[in-house]
Amino acid sequence: MTRRKLTPAERAKRSRRETAMHRRWIEPLAFQDIRKEACMSRLEAAQALDVTSRTIQNWETGGARIPWMAFRMLRILSGYALPGSDWEGWTVRGSLLIAPTGFSYDAVSLEQIQYVFAQARLWRQASARRSQPTPVSTVLPFPDRRKQLEDESRPTVGQSLRIGGLK
Repeated sequence: MTRRKLTPAERAKRSRRETAMHRRWIEPLAFQDIRKEACMSRLEAAQALDVTSRTIQNWETGGARIPWMAFRMLRILSGYALPGSDWEGWTVRGSLLIAPTGFSYDAVSLEQIQYVFAQARLWRQASARRSQPTPVSTVLPFPDRRKQLEDESRPTVGQSLRIGGLK
């Protein structure tokens, strides 16, 4: 049995159908709970998400499906999530960044962390320089034998010339 080639319109229709099956359904009550826990009115949430307050009302009453990105953005804005998988478990509460381990960081402590890392980097560089063998600073030139032989054959100022091998 051979398969026939799909037209571009059929491929687009199939693609839309397949992506619709994989979409996440956001419960209207979950959206409303996050909005209320963030102490946002419908109007404030609408302004933050760049939609109308009527759209927020439709999402919360189940009149329209809630887009995943709108839900995710509301979670980020309310401090319940940070963007990206690297921030999984991190939250923001007021002016504090809370790690998954429970430690909290304010702006001043985060600013100080950069100095700790800079100091550690400088220490590693200094340690690497100390552990490298020091090169010999004085290198002696290899003696040139030709020049030495010429110097020996020339008479010095106090010597007399020998002629014919006689003294």
